[in-house]
Amino acid sequence: MVETDIQRDESAARTRMAAAAIDENAVHVRQSAIGMIRTVSATVRQAAVGAVFARRDVSVAQCGGRLFVAGGDLSIRQGGGGMFVAGGDAEIREGGVGTLVALGGTTIERGGAAVALTGSVELREGGIVGIALSPRIAVHPGGRVLVGIREAGLAGVIGGLVVGVVVVLARRLTGR
Repeated sequence: MVETDIQRDESAARTRMAAAAIDENAVHVRQSAIGMIRTVSATVRQAAVGAVFARRDVSVAQCGGRLFVAGGDLSIRQGGGGMFVAGGDAEIREGGVGTLVALGGTTIERGGAAVALTGSVELREGGIVGIALSPRIAVHPGGRVLVGIREAGLAGVIGGLVVGVVVVLARRLTGR
């Protein structure tokens, strides 16, 4: 079912739809398969979405998608996707994401992110982040960060040194 400001017909609200793309002001998607949504704000429930591009807030519940971009806040409840980008705060509850980028703070509870590049990260019970690149990381009991910004920086320095040594040795061996 797809509801927009323009389309409020009750019979259409009761049917399930599949659409290639939606371009409206405020989109509420429920029990649908949508290729792409471009809107001001979006609420997506029990749906499969290829991409959502919103100038304001995006709310995702019990669904998944490849890419979610919100100019404002981004909220995920029992859902997930490949990459989530938020211009404001991000919140994940019982969900997961591959890459999370947020200008504001991020709260994760009973969910996770492979990589989180955010202004701050707060991990509550059951929250986990593989690589947290954030200046402020708060880990509550039951939360976990595998690699923080210090470890990532150290790995970058060591990796740079190793590549530098390999390049110098390769140049000496080839005579360049």
